[in-house]
Amino acid sequence: MSVAVHSHWTFIANADLDLFSLGDKIMRAMLDQEKCTSTFVDSAVSVDSARGLMEIEADTTGGDLSEAIATAQAAVRAALHEVDIATPDWPNHDDALSMVLKDFRTVQV
Repeated sequence: MSVAVHSHWTFIANADLDLFSLGDKIMRAMLDQEKCTSTFVDSAVSVDSARGLMEIEADTTGGDLSEAIATAQAAVRAALHEVDIATPDWPNHDDALSMVLKDFRTVQV
């Protein structure tokens, strides 16, 4: 059995950044991650320059919830690193997993 997860990250950006250009770079990096991680798919990047927000979304699957979350976290972090964005405050796996479980819902299909 595999578990599918849709992940969504929201980032507040530095006002000095060209968010549209950065969003394009991150999207290309996300597509690179899709090429090398078969269970990481359907990534998207959107920006709201007026509010200084960037959102990243993607779907992943894994043998269990923990594996799916780890894959998503690793792929997005690698994409950010690819475009020279440091992630020193990135949540560790246990913290990320606990954030997901606060709003955990399952559907049997």
